[in-house]
Amino acid sequence: MKLSLLPFLVCPACRGELSFSRLESMPREGEDMQDGALACRLCSKEYPIAQGIAQMFADASPEARVRRTGESFGWEWLRYPGAMPEDRSVFLTETQLPENAWEGRLVLDGGCGMGRYARIALELGAEVVAFDLSESLQRLVGDARRSPRLHLVQGDILNPPFRPKVFDVVYSLGVIHHTKSAEAALKRLGALVKPKGLLTLWVYGRPGSWRSFSTNPLRGGREWLKEVLPLAWFVVWTRMVLSDLLRAFTTRLPVPLLYALCHPLAALGALPLLKYATFSAHPDYRVRLQENFDWLAPPYQSKHTKEEVSAWFAAAGFEILGQLAHGMVPKVGFLGRRGK
Repeated sequence: MKLSLLPFLVCPACRGELSFSRLESMPREGEDMQDGALACRLCSKEYPIAQGIAQMFADASPEARVRRTGESFGWEWLRYPGAMPEDRSVFLTETQLPENAWEGRLVLDGGCGMGRYARIALELGAEVVAFDLSESLQRLVGDARRSPRLHLVQGDILNPPFRPKVFDVVYSLGVIHHTKSAEAALKRLGALVKPKGLLTLWVYGRPGSWRSFSTNPLRGGREWLKEVLPLAWFVVWTRMVLSDLLRAFTTRLPVPLLYALCHPLAALGALPLLKYATFSAHPDYRVRLQENFDWLAPPYQSKHTKEEVSAWFAAAGFEILGQLAHGMVPKVGFLGRRGK
């Protein structure tokens, strides 16, 4: 943890001011302190710093489903193959922001995983706070030691340990549907954005009503779906119902066992037509393995329509600037600007 991060942090338990209760040595400007502790001046609760990561959990014993979420994502991201060639283009597409929008901005990556997108934001000139529930932050420790603009914080997105209205940009890509309440998570993240700042995120889509599904925006190359849209609607509904039935079983399996069972699915993902019966058709086997596990392991997995999520943005005080287009399975994403 860097000294420059402290002004942005608050106690997640009571929102009180923090100070260092233990500091091995005073780091130079931009340098990570590897071990130490923070303490709240109001409630005296302590938060350890380990390997440069500030561990900011309000509850030392979270409920079982939250623990399972952290465990499954830690397992996944600590095994993810690393940076992929498409990461930069995917990041820019899914955040709906151009390359020149990041330089000099203070940015929160809400649910960073192993940090593939945090690294892209850093390369584009942002100062990045990488925030995640799991131990996957360990994969960013080396990057944080090398860069004075990268900060690592572990905690719960439903109780983020940050001051309100401090970030120029908050993004969260495919994360908040894995919390107890995606709506509450969006509200918490939105509260961290400065006036006139930006919030950009996406969540798993729900097919919803025919009216909702038929007006979803399709990305380039998927226009042919318009000719078979009623069939697509039926297929997406069927896929979701069958997936939810399967997850009722897989979310109860031991994490290592489920990971092993995802290997056959990853193999099927390379076969024509059959790949659409799995949860990833990525060309890289290792990525297919992780993405199948990602779908089947987390206890929380909500799905939403664009009408739901756009209403959440409005309620949080954001004007919508852009909507993410997608393929047959809905992916609901918006870019919004906060009002005053």
